[in-house]
Amino acid sequence: VYRVHWVRMKALRNRWVEELLLVEHEMGWTLEFFLFKASMWLRRLMSTGGAIPEGHKCYAIWQAHMYQELAKHAHANFI
Repeated sequence: VYRVHWVRMKALRNRWVEELLLVEHEMGWTLEFFLFKASMWLRRLMSTGGAIPEGHKCYAIWQAHMYQELAKHAHANFI
């Protein structure tokens, strides 16, 4: 009875260790995604040169800023 209980608890602990590892990686992936999206919007803005409507510029800047803020928030809370 004790061996069965010990094996079950060891398996449960191993699952929690694996889950913790996955969550840590997911937090890093989330931060990298936010940074990627911010840089993507800035690249879109810069690649068009000057031939872009003012509203599109504002939207691209707003999107880049939003993703930069999300990255800052994720960095502050995850790390």
